[in-house]
Amino acid sequence: MDHDVPGTGVGRTRRGRAAQAVALAVVAGAGLFVAFWHLGAQTPHVDEFTYAGAGWQYVHGLLTANLQHPPTAKDLYGVAQLVLGEGVGSARVVAAAASFATGVVLYLWLRRPVGHWGALLAAGWWWTTPRSDSPTWADVASGAAARIDRLALLEPVMVCFAVAAVAAAWRAVHGVGEGERPGSRWWGGPWRAAAGWWALSGALLALSATSKVSTAVVVLAIAALPALSGRWRTYATGGVVAALSFVVVAAAVYLPVGGLRAVRFMLAFQGAHDLRGHATVLLGQRVQHAPWWANGVRVVEGVGWPTVAVLVVGVVAALVVRPDRLVAVLGIALAALVVFYATTDVALPYYYDAWMPWTIALAAIGFVRAARLRPPVTVVVAVLLVAVTLVPAAVLVRAVAESRVTGFARLDAVLADRGVPQGDRILVAGAPRGAFSPWTGRRASTQAVARGAFGVLVEAPDTRFPTAPSLRRLLADDPEHFTSFRVDFLRVWVVRDGEAVRRTGDGFALVRTG
Repeated sequence: MDHDVPGTGVGRTRRGRAAQAVALAVVAGAGLFVAFWHLGAQTPHVDEFTYAGAGWQYVHGLLTANLQHPPTAKDLYGVAQLVLGEGVGSARVVAAAASFATGVVLYLWLRRPVGHWGALLAAGWWWTTPRSDSPTWADVASGAAARIDRLALLEPVMVCFAVAAVAAAWRAVHGVGEGERPGSRWWGGPWRAAAGWWALSGALLALSATSKVSTAVVVLAIAALPALSGRWRTYATGGVVAALSFVVVAAAVYLPVGGLRAVRFMLAFQGAHDLRGHATVLLGQRVQHAPWWANGVRVVEGVGWPTVAVLVVGVVAALVVRPDRLVAVLGIALAALVVFYATTDVALPYYYDAWMPWTIALAAIGFVRAARLRPPVTVVVAVLLVAVTLVPAAVLVRAVAESRVTGFARLDAVLADRGVPQGDRILVAGAPRGAFSPWTGRRASTQAVARGAFGVLVEAPDTRFPTAPSLRRLLADDPEHFTSFRVDFLRVWVVRDGEAVRRTGDGFALVRTG
């Protein structure tokens, strides 16, 4: 029974249920829009080609690609491409569906212990808050995705299965509750019902960890559930069932790609990756080894400080206002992931997505419980704070509605429209090769090129790959030799007819071609 609306009569109860149904439909509709609208129009992330390509190979029997990450998410991306056609767009359907499903799981899980409005707040925040890998996400021309989980990365699938795994474990422990007859679920008897949920939890956690290994630490939240509920015998029953289910599913996923050999390779690769670090940009500076607080910066950049501030207030409220087992389980999952990511030397801009469902669920619980402290004052304060997040949500909806391909994906067409010969080669600064080669092919090169004449210069904004000083001097000292314009976030210079830019020793110089 939902206690959010304490109705005193049938008419009021019906009105309350109708209001809940309408609110759920509106919020879920917004979530579907954010997840799927213009899904194929978003400029691809370079890693999407890797994961979608590996998935395509997997379903065609080539099982060696990208084994530095586990295979489950890529398997699903491959199946999607079999059904919908080869390409990143088909893989994105899986990622978007996983993201939307995460909100559904949050709603169904939290509805009983928290109530309809708290569950809807959690699902709504998950569906409609920005979660980007760039602080420029609100500018469509920047090419940044406003939502990480609209991209065919590993995170959307990993997160979905992790949240579902903990929700299933919660159901295993708290499944026979008020108004539910023992044995009314699964195949009879409360123990068998719980065993079914434990098996599901283990299988889902295996699917999460075999999408990306980071969420393996969520097992701490699942393992804490029996202890928090004082059900110690569960470790010998449900715990064994969950562990066996995990092993069986993980083995089924990994055996086709090499079994333990593939697992050892993945762990060795990730260990070496952590030791050598990963070049990225943090607060405008290039860093190879990320500091422990790097993911905190990523959250603020990708979500926006107003939403982050509201979520922090909600999490604090959850920890202070009548914290219970649910808060403890969510807190353990969140803490495990925060500690895991804080103790690695690699902090890519989208890693924080693994934290977000637990943060959002805790914040929703905190606001609902704080609102009940001293109504109507606390209700008004809670509503006003939640309303702050509507502004970024509206910006997100606009960004999704206006999504389009940008930058390098448009470059060839723009150059052709301006009459630049297809044979003119392109010299690129401010971007790694993988960021442009899917569209330009061999026509474009980075500044590391040893030879060749170039008729087009392009500067992208990635400060890890700065423009060579000799090239900057050339553009500053001889502007009359170039036609300059912008293609979204790219700055483009086309060399005047009869001339080209050529590498000379350690630098670049203008040369005549006629």
